[in-house]
Amino acid sequence: MNDRIHFDSSRLTLEEKVGQLFTFYNTGKELSELTEKMIRDWKVGGIFLDMGSLDHPEQVYRLTRAMQETALQTGSGIPLFISADLVAGAGCKLASGGAVHFPKNKAIGAAGSADLAYETGRITATESLAMGVNFNYSPVVDINNNPLNPVIGTHSFGEDRDQVGRMGQAVIRGYQDHGIIATAKHFPGHGDTSVDSHFDLPVLPFDRERLSRFELEPFRLAIAAGADAVMVGHIAVPALDSSLMPASLSPKMTTGLLREELGFQGLIVTDGLSMKGVTSRFSQAEACVMAIQAGADILLALARTAEEAGPMVKAVLDAVLSGAISEARLSESVDRILRMKAKYKLLPHSFHIPTYDPAAFHRPEYEEVSLRVARAAVTPVNGFQPYPGRGAGTPEPAWTLICEHQLGTFAEQIRSAGVIKTEHTLKGYEELLPLLKEGLPPDPVLVAITYNKRMRSEVLQELNRLAAGRAGGSVVLVHFGSPYDLEHLPNVPAIVLYDRAPSLQQAAAETWLGLGSHH
Repeated sequence: MNDRIHFDSSRLTLEEKVGQLFTFYNTGKELSELTEKMIRDWKVGGIFLDMGSLDHPEQVYRLTRAMQETALQTGSGIPLFISADLVAGAGCKLASGGAVHFPKNKAIGAAGSADLAYETGRITATESLAMGVNFNYSPVVDINNNPLNPVIGTHSFGEDRDQVGRMGQAVIRGYQDHGIIATAKHFPGHGDTSVDSHFDLPVLPFDRERLSRFELEPFRLAIAAGADAVMVGHIAVPALDSSLMPASLSPKMTTGLLREELGFQGLIVTDGLSMKGVTSRFSQAEACVMAIQAGADILLALARTAEEAGPMVKAVLDAVLSGAISEARLSESVDRILRMKAKYKLLPHSFHIPTYDPAAFHRPEYEEVSLRVARAAVTPVNGFQPYPGRGAGTPEPAWTLICEHQLGTFAEQIRSAGVIKTEHTLKGYEELLPLLKEGLPPDPVLVAITYNKRMRSEVLQELNRLAAGRAGGSVVLVHFGSPYDLEHLPNVPAIVLYDRAPSLQQAAAETWLGLGSHH
C-alpha cells in the first residue's frame, strides 16, 4: 500500500503531473533521442510502440527496457505504461515474427468459443509482458454491421451484438488476469460507419435508443468484465452531441456518457490525436487540451520532432496555469493513472524489469491454441467440397494454383501434397484480374487471395463469371479476407478464412486437402 500513498498526485510537480497524461509514439527499433527527451524532459507517463518499433521479441525487450531505465533514472521516477496495438497476438505486428500471431477477431468470432478467445488473451498477455509491453490497445469491440466499413472490418468479432460482447469480455479477462491492461475500443462504436477516422470524421447518424441498444452494448459488457481502459474514437454522434464534436473531444460523450452514465472508472485513452478525424479541425496541441477538458486521462499523441512535441505539452501546462483545465481535473486523471500503475505493479517499489527469456515465446502449446481457433473459424460456402483425390492412390498433379505471395504457408502445404501442376504467384489480389482476362487454364484451378479490407468487386465478379461457365468445383477459392466479398461470388465454391494469420493458412490447406474434420 505504501506505493499508493507515496505516489499520490500531490507529490508530483505540475510538470510531472502533465507528463503522466501523455503517451507519445515511438517510431524506431531503438530508443531514439526524441523518445529519450520525452521521457527525461517532459516526464511522460507512457510510450506507444508503433509498427516501426516492432521487429522481434528480443529487440522489443531491449527497447522497452531502455525506456523503463530512462524513466526510472532520469525521467519521472515512475515506470511507464508501454502500449502497443497487439490486436491479434504479441506476434501480429512483429516484422520478423517470433511470437504468436493469432487469427484476427473476425475469425475468433467465427470460431465462436469464448474459452478459446480467453486463451488468445492469456497468451498475448504472457508474450507481451515478456517483451516489456504492459498495456494493449485491444480488443476492438465495434460491431461491424456495415459491409462498407473501410477500417474496422475483420478487426471486429462480427456483426452480431451479443457475440461481439461475449468475445470482447473473454479477451479482456484473458489479458487482465495475466497482467496486461486491456482497452475496449473505439467508443462509442466505429462499426456502422463508411468513413475511416484516419482520414476524416465519421458520423454515426443514429438516435439514442438505437445507440444504447446496439453500439454501446459491447462497451457495457466490457466495463462489466472489468476492462481497465476504454479508447474513445474520433467519431461524431449528433444524437449525443449536436456540435458534431468527435467523441474523443466531447465532454458529453467522454464524461457524460462513458464516465457518468455507463459508470466507467478506469482509464480513458484518446485514439491517436494525429488522425484526420481530429486534425482536419484542430491542431494536436489544441486537441490535447480539449481531450483533457472532455474527460480523457491519456493523450495518445504523435510527434516526429521535439518541435512538434513541445507545444503539445506546453499547451496542456498553459491550460492548467490559466485555469482552462482545473487543477482538480488534472489531479483526477493523474490519480487514476497512478492507481492503475499501482494495480499493475508499475510503481518504483513494485516494478522490476524481468530478464529476457527466449523460452517465453512461440511455445508449441501457444501455437496449438492458434491452430484450434483457426480450424474452428474455417467457413465453407457455396457447396465447397474438399479435394477429391484422397484414397485413390497417388493423386495426379492436375491443379493450377494461383496464390498471393503473402500466403506462403498455405502454398507450401498444398505444394507438398503433390497435386499442383502449374503455379502463378501474385503480388496482390488485383493482379488476378489481368490473369483472368486471359482466361483460365482447362485444368481445375485453386485461387488463394488475401486482403484486410473489402476487395474490388470487378476482380471478384470476373472470377465468378469464369467459374459459372465451368463444371462445378473446378474453380475453388480460398479467401483470406472479408466475408462481405462473397456477395460477388455466388458461383464459386469457397472457404472463408477472414485473415491470413499463419494458423489460418495451415487450417485452410488442411480443409482443402480434406485432412481433419472442420465444421
